[in-house]
Amino acid sequence: MNKIKIAPSTKSGSHHWLVQRFSAIALIPLILWLILSFVEISQDPQNYFPVFFAYPFNAVMGILLITTSLYHGALGMRVIIEDYITNGFKVYFYIMLVNFISILTAVASVLAILRLHFIG
Repeated sequence: MNKIKIAPSTKSGSHHWLVQRFSAIALIPLILWLILSFVEISQDPQNYFPVFFAYPFNAVMGILLITTSLYHGALGMRVIIEDYITNGFKVYFYIMLVNFISILTAVASVLAILRLHFIG
């Protein structure tokens, strides 16, 4: 009786899975910082909100939150695209589109936070 030969996968999903879990874990303290910041800003929004990103800690945490959440979202969208779209060209196109939009949003957000930090 002949055995069926199955070609091994050329890609491993374990790295992608680990990176997505690490980014999710990194988002936990960043989201907690965001919630605490909202509570602090809501107590006196007119005085505290305009200078919120002038503090280096807030600027760094804001940049980390935005970049990590966009990266985590792009990883999740990649999995969805690969699972539900069968056309190879469309998969490649949509993954590149999601990556482009994520990078563009991250750059714009980081520049906005840096502008608020330095102009304050």
